[in-house]
Amino acid sequence: MNSDWFQGLQREVANSTKADVARKMGIKRSRLSCVMNGLGAYGSGAASTASIEQEYRRTFENVECPFNGNAVRIEFCRESALCSAPTHNPRQMMNWQACQKCSHKPKQIEVITLKKSLKRVPTEPVQQAGIIDKVTLPLPEVGAPQIADQTNQEAA
Repeated sequence: MNSDWFQGLQREVANSTKADVARKMGIKRSRLSCVMNGLGAYGSGAASTASIEQEYRRTFENVECPFNGNAVRIEFCRESALCSAPTHNPRQMMNWQACQKCSHKPKQIEVITLKKSLKRVPTEPVQQAGIIDKVTLPLPEVGAPQIADQTNQEAA
């Protein structure tokens, strides 16, 4: 694999061990070994390495933000660059404008891939407060004959 994340993963393993890198990423060492050595379904191309890439980037990729000079996670960088312009806050707007010119800003292709990889969870419709219940029968008037009394009298 020639991708940048895979080369970074190889660097991390070279500086440490597969077991340590796998533990930091939250995956099994055997899975990491299969990916790195191209064994099994990963070697034949039947299994996708997208989840491994996502875990690697989440764990090891930090970029230096040119706006504030701090090391930030790549997710924060992407969220800041791809969100809509925050017109309500001048400082956030300056940060957003800097993100639009930044070299770390993801390309449109990466955004589409990221959206496809996210699983959508079906949500149940939320019942709104104040909806009038049209099925419930109105209460009888005070002193009027009750429905249960009428059925008992007719049956007798």
